[in-house]
Amino acid sequence: MNKHPNLRRAVRLCIFLLGFALLLAFANTHLIQTDTIARLTLHEMQQRDDIELAFVGSSIVRDHFNAPLITQETGLNAFCATVPTASMPASIALTKEMFLTNDPQWIVLVTEPYNFETVRESTEAQYKLMPFLSDPANRLDYYLRTTDEDGYYLDRLLMFRGFGAKSISDVIKTVGLRHFPEKTYARLREDMDPTVSYQGSGFLRHETDERADDAIRTVVREYTGYHYELFDGSREQLALYKQLCEENGAQLMVVIYPNHTAHALAEPGFLDYNDSLMAFCQEMGVPCFNFSFARPELMPRLDAYFFDLYHMVGEGADILSRAFCRVFEAYTAGEDVSGWFYPNRWAYLDSIDFTTNAWITFFDPDAPWNPALEQDEARVRELARTQDVFLADCNHTAIYTPAYKFVLRGADGSETLLQDYGVDTLYACEPGALDGQTLRVYARIQGHEETGEVWYDLAIPAQAR
Repeated sequence: MNKHPNLRRAVRLCIFLLGFALLLAFANTHLIQTDTIARLTLHEMQQRDDIELAFVGSSIVRDHFNAPLITQETGLNAFCATVPTASMPASIALTKEMFLTNDPQWIVLVTEPYNFETVRESTEAQYKLMPFLSDPANRLDYYLRTTDEDGYYLDRLLMFRGFGAKSISDVIKTVGLRHFPEKTYARLREDMDPTVSYQGSGFLRHETDERADDAIRTVVREYTGYHYELFDGSREQLALYKQLCEENGAQLMVVIYPNHTAHALAEPGFLDYNDSLMAFCQEMGVPCFNFSFARPELMPRLDAYFFDLYHMVGEGADILSRAFCRVFEAYTAGEDVSGWFYPNRWAYLDSIDFTTNAWITFFDPDAPWNPALEQDEARVRELARTQDVFLADCNHTAIYTPAYKFVLRGADGSETLLQDYGVDTLYACEPGALDGQTLRVYARIQGHEETGEVWYDLAIPAQAR
């Protein structure tokens, strides 16, 4: 007769829970997909003890702060501690991991509005970072910090469900990167994208002829789904981050990354974020530099270097890195660097005497009126009763007036002028006159024609109405 049935059940339960925990840990570390560059970065950081100047953040850090170049320019050993799509929870975890083996003098937190559109941490960042944190307490803190906001306790605990290995080769890659990252990278390098190369110290260099022009032309419009004022949760995490740096003897600096001008022009409230973050940093006594506001004497506008909507090629990264070095060295020497930046959004917007992209819409007389249209509603609806009406628009600041030209674009690239440059955003024609053809609009800023023009093609269906 069993005298202690409850004890035996408890022991069995403990064994089961321990086995489950071990199985879960194995699945979340060896049976998931792994980001090669993120793993190389974290491994290198964990092996070093000489980092003096650390840049922390998402892929905007990894791709745009050339740590080897910054080391050469400043004389401080620089490193980019970064995970793609990272927000503040990942930045906190990364920085804690770095402090285990390094005592940097400076921590540079690099942000952009997309880091603070929510205080949630991306699950993509979690699966790339969490398995490789060496301190169990830091790993647990990171997990709890991510779940506190969204409550996805199981989803974030069972990472392998969403990011599990898809094949045996995935498992081999993950195991290799976990235990032999440099050798595994050397083996994988031959089959990786040849336009990117990991150059050490957390910097990933892009060399490609691709540019973001087409994406900007076709994708960027007015966004309304983002919140750019700092959330209370973001403020709390920023204050905690400052405290973390101070407790470890590091000075904190915040840098606002210079996104493509199209974002500043297209998205309502984009610049509100800059103002909000800079004001909060001032309250905390943390130096904050907005490189979107960089004057030409510090750094040229970097739009030409973006190969997608958010990332630049290596040449752009070099320009930004050198500009940072100038500011950093002057600031740490006690010099006033404010003259290198526009003092506010109005001065910055006044410098944008061009448009980044334009577009055309076919006016549906039965659709609700869009208040953003720079047209007289009664006039447009009256025309639409008897004609096909096309409306042009472009991203520009309110202080400048755009002009538009409409042409018919032939399949051979030929153009037939329909309406020459003028401030009227409307083109009207007989119903069906352009059906099945391509209408192109050119846009430029009136009085600043030397800044160039942008264009957009609208392929009109066989029956537009």
